[in-house]
Amino acid sequence: MKPTVVASQIVIRYVLEHRASTRPDDIAVTFADGQQWTNAEALVQAYRAANALAAEGVRQDDRVGIFLWNGAEFLRAWWGSACLGATIATYNVSYRGAMLDHAIGLSRPRLIITEDDLLNRVAQLVEHPPVVDPAILVEGEDTAPELDRPIELWDIHCVTLTSGTTGPSKASLTTYFGLHQTGSFYTVEAGLDADDTCLVDLPLFHQAALSFSSTAMSAGCRLAIRKAPDLTNYWTVVKETGATMSFVLATMLDYLLARPPSPQERDHRLRYVMLSPAPVDPSVVLERFGVTDYITGYGATEISGPIVRRPGEPTAPESVGRLREGYEVRLVDEHDMEVAPGEVGELIVRTEQPWALSAGYVDDPGTTAKAWRNGWWHSGDLLRRDSAGNYFFHDRLKDAVRRRGENISTFEVEREVKCHPMVGEVACVPVPIAAGGEEEVKVWIVPAAGASVNMPVLVEYLAERMPHFMVPRFYELTDALPKTESLRVKKHLLKEYGNSEQTWDLEAYGWRMTRNGLVKC
Repeated sequence: MKPTVVASQIVIRYVLEHRASTRPDDIAVTFADGQQWTNAEALVQAYRAANALAAEGVRQDDRVGIFLWNGAEFLRAWWGSACLGATIATYNVSYRGAMLDHAIGLSRPRLIITEDDLLNRVAQLVEHPPVVDPAILVEGEDTAPELDRPIELWDIHCVTLTSGTTGPSKASLTTYFGLHQTGSFYTVEAGLDADDTCLVDLPLFHQAALSFSSTAMSAGCRLAIRKAPDLTNYWTVVKETGATMSFVLATMLDYLLARPPSPQERDHRLRYVMLSPAPVDPSVVLERFGVTDYITGYGATEISGPIVRRPGEPTAPESVGRLREGYEVRLVDEHDMEVAPGEVGELIVRTEQPWALSAGYVDDPGTTAKAWRNGWWHSGDLLRRDSAGNYFFHDRLKDAVRRRGENISTFEVEREVKCHPMVGEVACVPVPIAAGGEEEVKVWIVPAAGASVNMPVLVEYLAERMPHFMVPRFYELTDALPKTESLRVKKHLLKEYGNSEQTWDLEAYGWRMTRNGLVKC
């Protein structure tokens, strides 16, 4: 289905205004504490936040940093910024220290909206923009803020950090239309409407949940906002919220499938699940949990969703979907020459409609030009296509690790590990742990001269410096890292080595990393 390009159905301010004018008393969003907003109230919340931000000096096209958990505060910050025509820059709530400093410095917001323990992390930085308490966002006037010009589909809606695959993270510029294209295939194009409720429990600071929420609003759906997935009580939450659509990552699905079957897991209104990635046999999920159908696809921050599988569409085991209308893709070798049918190649993308892909990287024209070489956006991912047009994810050219829904820069992992005096050299690589691309983080370490590496001490050190999801699970000592003549580490060899009896496993040791830090089981 080719998307209809209508600003009133895509630009957040206009979507909120349309919903408030046509269905003012319908519920727009509910929260875990029982609070709920009608469409009319949601617009008032957005206007008040917008005028409060304007009083703080925010103007159209300025950037507003959002460093918050899911909740009413996040929506006010997001929708208020959008009503001003400002661009949001979202930061992972696990960021701290150098990672947070880099993210803020790269996105250059006029101010940052944050609170509580997150505020302390910002305050510890040497330099940072002014910080605003989200409590002020309810204090603005409830009138429509004036704009210097209309908000357009090609305006930059959000700045999203990528994984930093060959160096530090980059900040990708996403337009309103680009964000819409990222999520519309599992909301608008899947036929969701005002009778549907979308459970939003994945973090809104990621583009997946942000696009899910944005396009669900465009489709007329209600949002049920939760801070994070409550897997222990997942089906209770699904029932209580009346959710008809939810987003389930592979790690979430593994947990739900591993639990003993119960009547609760079929006592709900859930019709569709967005599976990322889909399991080898999705029918097992549908049959066990009483869900009608599933949605899946392949995409990235820069390229939205060029390959998708919507409800009712044919598919093949392990396929990520088929080519979406409006997109053109090729599978190519290192010289951008198309590979033979059935062979694995790097996926490159372009679109028929402008502004569906990233508008580039902030202050990085060189990297932007390299990614866009020969007129195609280069994904850095290896896929293959069968004769029926199904696409299959194979591997990554990019130097990144995909772990529990997070794309992790190996460069940034190595930087933090290298800071410990026990470590001389380090190389970070992914270790596949499941079909569909799920991986764990592994580091190969050459001890510093005369040093002996104590793994538990190193882990405790890293847990204090890094986001929980970046702390490596696997560690292995080596006398030397394999290198090329130009002294580049041959990471492909380290990937091939995998794990061995010499690999130290954090979880086998009895520890695990959680959002609350290192837990000793």
